[in-house]
Amino acid sequence: MPLYVNTNVSSLNAQRQLISSGNSLDQAFERLSSGFRINSAADDAAGLQISNRLGSQINGLNQGNRNANDGISMAQTAEGALDESTNILQRMRTLSIQSANGSNSDADRAALQKEIGNLQQELTRIAETTSFGGKNLLDGSFGTEQYQVGANANETISVQLGNMSADAIGSYDVKGASTTFDSSSATVAANQDYTSVDTSTNTLDFSIQGSEGTADYTYSNAATTITDISETINTKSAESGVTAKTSVTATLSNLTNDATGTLEIGDKTFSLEAYGGDLSKLSEDLGKSGIRNEIKDDGSLEITAENVKGIKVSAGATDTGSVDLAGTTVDFSTANNAGVVDAQLELSSSNDFAVTDNGGGTDIGDALNATSGSLSEVGQIDISTYEGSQDALKTIDAAISRIDAQRADLGAVQNRFQATIRNQSNIAENLEGAKSRIKDADFAAETAKLTQAQILQQASQTILAQANQRPQAALQLLG
Repeated sequence: MPLYVNTNVSSLNAQRQLISSGNSLDQAFERLSSGFRINSAADDAAGLQISNRLGSQINGLNQGNRNANDGISMAQTAEGALDESTNILQRMRTLSIQSANGSNSDADRAALQKEIGNLQQELTRIAETTSFGGKNLLDGSFGTEQYQVGANANETISVQLGNMSADAIGSYDVKGASTTFDSSSATVAANQDYTSVDTSTNTLDFSIQGSEGTADYTYSNAATTITDISETINTKSAESGVTAKTSVTATLSNLTNDATGTLEIGDKTFSLEAYGGDLSKLSEDLGKSGIRNEIKDDGSLEITAENVKGIKVSAGATDTGSVDLAGTTVDFSTANNAGVVDAQLELSSSNDFAVTDNGGGTDIGDALNATSGSLSEVGQIDISTYEGSQDALKTIDAAISRIDAQRADLGAVQNRFQATIRNQSNIAENLEGAKSRIKDADFAAETAKLTQAQILQQASQTILAQANQRPQAALQLLG
């Protein structure tokens, strides 16, 4: 074996191996101390990019879940307040029914109205003070807010809250103009032939845009009645969120005791002969039949029938007697007389809506004297009169429906938030596993590499020491 003094190849080789084992040992120490296989781009450039993207997605999902939990908490806060608002409205409804009872005096109804007033104030106070994190929820200022629940832009859930104060909920109504019906015979009626608009030459074509969507209506039959229109609107109420009813009002007075005619209201018939001119008895029987009526201060009897074809007063067999119908005297004889009955079509919804022409034909204004719903507010309820009590029931029912709809929306969005959290938690778990497999150190493998590097380093140190002694052999040759 050649012996060189200037170049110690064995020493150089041992040094190189020592450096290599030292690098391996440094890497093993770094991975075992950090727990990561990738500690810099030099370890795995592509793996570092992938793991960083996965980390961003995981962090976004986790924060999105926290945002969703905030959304659930907000919805629960609002829903709890609306639950108490519902209780208040139910109490107001009970008071309205109590006030509508004929046994109440004006003083009794005034006392009931005092409680109504306090409940109205509390309903508004709840709406104005219910908040979450300093943000008011039910006073109308919340509007529509987006909750960022995903890891990327525009992955949001919308939450909408309306104004639930006493002055913002109730019944939205469109009331048609009263229609006058004249008679050229002894029968004065708003009967099965009355129409609210003339569609014999022009088509009535309109739309209702409500909270649930838009419904279209077209009528071209000359015999179209407001009852027909009402029934059609109600069949499409699921499309628009709007319901309809007809109201026919007649006022009777000066019923003579020898009148032998009949009073027909829908499918109910009352013989005038049985009352001998006593309108109070007729009023009592009408009430028992569920027909709204009231004896006025002037002694006249006002009758209001809803969702019926009409009110008809007709002569009896004797053709005697008379009755005043809405201020016009109708004599039961063969003479021609004119009478007046007011008929009205009314649209209602717990949310605002609009009625618009679809173009051409008869203007919808002939049937309705407004094109957008006006709000009958809970805050304006007054049950100090019989009429006010009756109107209050409709307003309160619509308000309850409005709050129920809002609570349903809140319940649905809570379930959606929870579903989002479950889904994203599962995704985040799987992504964590994928990231771990790319970036985390395998301790079993790294420990084995550490042991190997330690052994190699020790061996390299020993060999290097021996290799450095080889040039000393040249001195022995020199003697």
